[in-house]
Amino acid sequence: MARRGTARLGPFGRWWKSQSDRHYQIIAYSTIISVSSLVWGFVFLFVLDGHSDPEVEHLVPWSWLAFFGGLVIAFYAAPEFGEYWKQQHILEDILLIESRPEILRRRKEAEDAADMLGKSYQSRLMGLYHMHNINIGKKYKVESVSPIGPVLSSEGDEIRIQSPSGQSWWFTTDSTLANTLPGLHALRKQSVNRGLIVGTFTMTLLLAYNTMLGLFTSSSGERDHTLDLTASIYEFDRVYEISPHYDAISILFISLFVGLLLSTRPRSESDDEEE
Repeated sequence: MARRGTARLGPFGRWWKSQSDRHYQIIAYSTIISVSSLVWGFVFLFVLDGHSDPEVEHLVPWSWLAFFGGLVIAFYAAPEFGEYWKQQHILEDILLIESRPEILRRRKEAEDAADMLGKSYQSRLMGLYHMHNINIGKKYKVESVSPIGPVLSSEGDEIRIQSPSGQSWWFTTDSTLANTLPGLHALRKQSVNRGLIVGTFTMTLLLAYNTMLGLFTSSSGERDHTLDLTASIYEFDRVYEISPHYDAISILFISLFVGLLLSTRPRSESDDEEE
């Protein structure tokens, strides 16, 4: 029998409570998907006027659903994601502190952030406490791990600790993207991050070259024509234009790949300098 004054949780409430250690991941991915859906719906319906094109009328209902669904979910999820992200950066800053008195001074701040972020961050905070011989008590019943994270040395399989600020872009295992998308541990693999660097750089280069100089040849044999991605998607009769030529979809893709490329850099070097 429930106690007087307590509310009985529904199925969603019980599920949400059971996922307390994954709240950050759920909120993060909900925000990304909802914002992406919102942007797609807005661009398709209002920028490209897809609602008035009979050739793509089958996409109109889905685009409206993506627009309104993304708007509603992002309205609730985005502010929550901002708060989780803020707490993550607070804790990440504290985990890099080497002064025991400073750690003690910011202990409550660190523990509040760890409580919100879940067990993986609590384990890293315990690792920091162990390194500086700080009494933990019985607050966290989790196994302590390295506060910064293991990094494979270049000389072999020996694991050592390395500050994110000491990693170059090509060798980093602690990118901005890996810290923005919690739970995707594959992003902390050097090979995965390198693949993203190469892939996003290649796509950016190809799209920019196509826009500025042209990747396609004209009837005269000169490579001076740009493929208009917007016209190509809508299957217009004329899809090649004399370079340079700019269209909405090309600019959108270039911006997207540039953003992804920049997110593969080592995390928050400026934050390390501020400390």
